[in-house]
Amino acid sequence: MMDEQLLEKLRNHLHIEDDMDSTMLSLYLEQGKKYVQTATGQQTEWLVIMTAGIFYEYRVAEKELGEALDALTPFFVQEVYADAETPDEPTST
Repeated sequence: MMDEQLLEKLRNHLHIEDDMDSTMLSLYLEQGKKYVQTATGQQTEWLVIMTAGIFYEYRVAEKELGEALDALTPFFVQEVYADAETPDEPTST
Protein backbone atom coordinates (compact mmCIF):
# COMPACT_ATOMS: atom_id res chain seq x y z
CA MET A 1 0.00 0.00 0.00
CA MET A 2 2.77 2.43 0.91
CA ASP A 3 4.56 1.78 -2.37
CA GLU A 4 1.36 2.52 -4.30
CA GLN A 5 1.04 5.85 -2.49
CA LEU A 6 4.67 6.70 -3.19
CA LEU A 7 4.23 5.67 -6.81
CA GLU A 8 1.21 7.95 -7.14
CA LYS A 9 3.12 10.84 -5.55
CA LEU A 10 6.00 10.23 -7.96
CA ARG A 11 3.58 10.23 -10.90
CA ASN A 12 2.18 13.55 -9.69
CA HIS A 13 5.64 14.98 -9.10
CA LEU A 14 6.68 14.07 -12.63
CA HIS A 15 3.33 15.23 -14.08
CA ILE A 16 2.66 11.83 -15.67
CA GLU A 17 -0.93 11.52 -16.83
CA ASP A 18 -2.93 8.34 -16.22
CA ASP A 19 -2.85 7.41 -19.89
CA MET A 20 0.95 7.72 -20.15
CA ASP A 21 3.16 4.65 -19.78
CA SER A 22 4.71 4.56 -16.33
CA THR A 23 5.70 0.91 -16.08
CA MET A 24 9.30 1.76 -15.18
CA LEU A 25 8.44 4.17 -12.35
CA SER A 26 8.55 1.43 -9.72
CA LEU A 27 12.16 0.73 -10.72
CA TYR A 28 13.11 4.39 -10.23
CA LEU A 29 11.22 4.44 -6.94
CA GLU A 30 13.11 1.39 -5.65
CA GLN A 31 16.44 2.92 -6.67
CA GLY A 32 15.44 6.16 -4.95
CA LYS A 33 14.62 4.27 -1.75
CA LYS A 34 17.97 2.46 -1.78
CA TYR A 35 19.89 5.65 -2.50
CA VAL A 36 18.19 7.60 0.30
CA GLN A 37 18.49 4.68 2.75
CA THR A 38 22.22 4.43 2.08
CA ALA A 39 22.73 8.19 2.34
CA THR A 40 20.65 8.88 5.45
CA GLY A 41 19.94 5.56 7.15
CA GLN A 42 16.21 5.93 6.55
CA GLN A 43 13.74 6.42 3.72
CA THR A 44 12.39 9.95 4.02
CA GLU A 45 9.47 10.15 1.63
CA TRP A 46 10.19 13.49 0.00
CA LEU A 47 13.87 12.63 -0.56
CA VAL A 48 12.85 9.29 -2.07
CA ILE A 49 10.48 11.06 -4.47
CA MET A 50 13.05 13.71 -5.41
CA THR A 51 15.78 11.12 -5.95
CA ALA A 52 13.49 8.82 -7.94
CA GLY A 53 12.53 11.82 -10.05
CA ILE A 54 16.18 12.50 -10.81
CA PHE A 55 16.73 8.87 -11.76
CA TYR A 56 13.71 9.13 -14.07
CA GLU A 57 14.81 12.40 -15.68
CA TYR A 58 18.40 11.21 -16.20
CA ARG A 59 17.72 7.68 -17.44
CA VAL A 60 21.13 7.40 -19.04
CA ALA A 61 24.01 7.64 -16.58
CA GLU A 62 25.74 10.83 -17.58
CA LYS A 63 27.62 13.64 -15.95
CA GLU A 64 24.34 15.48 -15.42
CA LEU A 65 22.95 12.62 -13.31
CA GLY A 66 25.86 12.94 -10.88
CA GLU A 67 25.47 16.71 -10.79
CA ALA A 68 21.74 16.42 -10.11
CA LEU A 69 22.28 13.96 -7.26
CA ASP A 70 25.10 16.11 -5.87
CA ALA A 71 22.68 19.04 -5.79
CA LEU A 72 20.57 17.08 -3.29
CA THR A 73 23.51 16.55 -0.90
CA PRO A 74 22.60 19.50 1.38
CA PHE A 75 19.12 18.03 1.82
CA PHE A 76 20.54 14.62 2.73
CA VAL A 77 22.87 16.22 5.27
CA GLN A 78 20.03 18.29 6.70
CA GLU A 79 17.87 15.19 7.08
CA VAL A 80 20.62 13.30 8.90
CA TYR A 81 21.24 16.20 11.29
CA ALA A 82 17.53 16.76 11.89
CA ASP A 83 17.07 13.13 12.90
CA ALA A 84 20.27 12.74 14.90
CA GLU A 85 19.81 12.01 18.54
CA THR A 86 21.22 14.52 20.98
CA PRO A 87 23.88 13.11 23.29
CA ASP A 88 22.88 12.38 26.85
CA GLU A 89 23.69 15.09 29.35
CA PRO A 90 26.40 14.11 31.79
CA THR A 91 25.04 13.47 35.27
CA SER A 92 26.65 14.71 38.44
CA THR A 93 27.72 12.08 40.92
